[in-house]
Amino acid sequence: MNRPTLFFAVAATAMIGMSTPASAQSTPNLQAMGAEMRRNQETLRTYTWQSRVIFLVDGVQRRSDVYRVAYDENGSLQRTQTGGETAKGKVRGPDGKKLSKKQLEAGRAFVLDAKNQLDAYLSPVFAERAVATAKATVDGNDLRLESHDVVRPGDTVEIILSNATRLPKTLKATATIDGSPMTLDVTFGVLDFGPYHPAKSVTTTSWNGIPLTITTENSDYSE
Repeated sequence: MNRPTLFFAVAATAMIGMSTPASAQSTPNLQAMGAEMRRNQETLRTYTWQSRVIFLVDGVQRRSDVYRVAYDENGSLQRTQTGGETAKGKVRGPDGKKLSKKQLEAGRAFVLDAKNQLDAYLSPVFAERAVATAKATVDGNDLRLESHDVVRPGDTVEIILSNATRLPKTLKATATIDGSPMTLDVTFGVLDFGPYHPAKSVTTTSWNGIPLTITTENSDYSE
C-alpha cells in the first residue's frame, strides 16, 4: 500500500463517522477509536525522527540535547545523540544553596525517568485503553475523553480531539510516581500522508522541592 493510500485509510478510520450527522458525533464509538489510536501508534513506530530535549530547573534552562530517535525490531525506543549544550552558571535550591553538578545530574535523571514512565501513556496498548475506557463529553468543537487508572492506580488521562475529524489535539496525564506528582502534557501534529504524532510533550515534577521540567520537541519524521 503506497503512502497516500495508507494515509486515506488511516484518516478514514480516525475520522470515525465524520460524514454522519452531528447527533451521531455526540456518541462516539470509543472501542473503535481506541483501536484506531493503537494502530496509529503502531504505524508511528515505523518512522524515525529528531527530538530536542530541554531540561529546566526552576524555570531556567540548564541543558538541551538533540537526538535521532527510532524503534528497534523489539519495539524498544532507541536514541542516538547528535548534539547538545549545557548552560553555565549557578543554580540554587529552595534553601538558597548552590546545587552541585552531581545534584543537577541526579535531578535530571529523576525527571528523565519520570518522562520515560509517563511516555507509557503514548504506547499502543495504553493509548487504546485510555480511549476505550474513557468518559466522553462534547465541548463546542472538541470531544473530551477522560479516563482513570490507565497505567497506574489513581492516574487521570484527558484527551481532547476534534469533534469533526476525531483526530487528537492534546493529551494530559497526571500520576504519582515514587511519591511525587507528575504531569505529562502532549500536543499532537499530523504528518502529510502519515499518522498523527506527539509534536511536543512537557513533563513536570519536583525533586527535593525544586521544580523540574523536561520539554521534548519532535520533528523531521521520515520512514
